Formats: sequence, C-alpha cells, structure tokens
Amino acid sequence: MNRMVTVLLRATLLVLVLGALLAQVLVPVQAVTTGRESPEVAHLVVPYSVAAILAIACVQVALAAVWGLLSMVDRGQIFSARALAWVDAIIVCAGVVAVLSAVVMVHLIFIVQIGGPGDFLGLAACVAVGTALALLMIVMRGLLRAAIADRSELAEVI
Repeated sequence: MNRMVTVLLRATLLVLVLGALLAQVLVPVQAVTTGRESPEVAHLVVPYSVAAILAIACVQVALAAVWGLLSMVDRGQIFSARALAWVDAIIVCAGVVAVLSAVVMVHLIFIVQIGGPGDFLGLAACVAVGTALALLMIVMRGLLRAAIADRSELAEVI
C-alpha cells in the first residue's frame, strides 16, 4: 500500500479517536445542561449519557480495529486468521451501536413519548445504517476468508 495513504489514514484515525474522546467528555456535560433546561427529561440524563458513552466507546474500538488491520496490511499479514478477529470486532461494534441507538430512540419515542417525525427518522437511520454497516462487514469478512483460503492453496501449490 502507498506509504502516504497509510500515513494519512493513521492521522485520520487518530483525529477520530481524539474527537471521540472529546465527545465522551462533552456528552454528559450537554446532557446535564439539557436536564436542567427541561426538567421533564432530567431522569433520562444518566441512562442516555451511559448509552451514548458506550456507543462512542464502540466506535473507538472499531477505529482501533481498523488501525490493527492497517498494521497487518503494512506488514503483509492481512491474509491471516488474525485479521478475521479485527473484522469481527468491527462487526460487533457496528451491531452494538445500532442496537444502543435503536433502544434509546424507541424508548424516547414510544415509552417517554417525546419527539416527532424527525426522531422517528433518526430511529430509522440508526437501524438502517447500523444494519448496513454490519452486513457490509460480514460480506467483507467472507471475502477476506476466501482470500485467505486462496492464498493458502496457492502457497501449497508453490
């Protein structure tokens, strides 16, 4: 892989992780402010903050997995069973974020009964994007598994 692309991707991943860390700090602060301004939702500050922080942590784990895959590409070891573990981590993280988002949105819309059409569209987007990402990564894992098998078969022939 081109060295410049690798460096740019690592820099981008680092910026995203730092942004996620900042978000983990700012989410509870903003939630407390919202709870003070709207006392009717003050009881939701802690559970929704925990859900948001967990979702952001999943994004950080997925970014770390991408970093790990990039390191394997740099070393020429991407076609190994270890790479599948990194891809599995990304799949799990995508699923967890989708479920967390959906649970919070369903709770907000149908149980607390706050929100309007925009929130329902947010729920649909969370489910659609999370599901699409997880399914895409499952397909990519299948392609990687096939490439690993092909490489092993080729190594036996040579």
